Amino acid sequence: MHHEMNGAHTFGRAQCRFFSHRLFNFNNTGAPDTSLNSTLLETLSQLCPDGGNGSILTNLDPTTPDAFDNKYFSNLQIKKGILETDQILFSTSGADTVPIVNNFSANQTAFFESFVVSMIKMGNIRVLTGTEGEIRLNCSKVNGDLSGVSSGGLVAEY
Repeated sequence: MHHEMNGAHTFGRAQCRFFSHRLFNFNNTGAPDTSLNSTLLETLSQLCPDGGNGSILTNLDPTTPDAFDNKYFSNLQIKKGILETDQILFSTSGADTVPIVNNFSANQTAFFESFVVSMIKMGNIRVLTGTEGEIRLNCSKVNGDLSGVSSGGLVAEY
């Protein structure tokens, strides 16, 4: 897995509906996600109140939202990963990703160089087109196996 690609989250924004589960009742505990910085938790809870508008946006990188840099990784070290899928890279005890986060946080050049290599590799992936492949309407199912999915108004999931 090329974890440097997660560093692309140094740019971009996320809607409340993609992280609000971390703010109020994480994993049905009735409490917030303990891997979320308490100051950030307070800020996000005000921005995204429980039961509020899930379409409200916030920056994925609260430190330097308009710069492509290594602060995304530094944010993970201080529990400021907005998305759970980002924060677990650092907050999962014993994970093989912790040294990667530490390295990229301390060495922006290493992050940049690894990111370039991964982008080139990704660009060389042979994309299947036409009858060779498919764009799934539900990412977890092959289009021919859409049992339980309504035929009206299908929307591709991202």
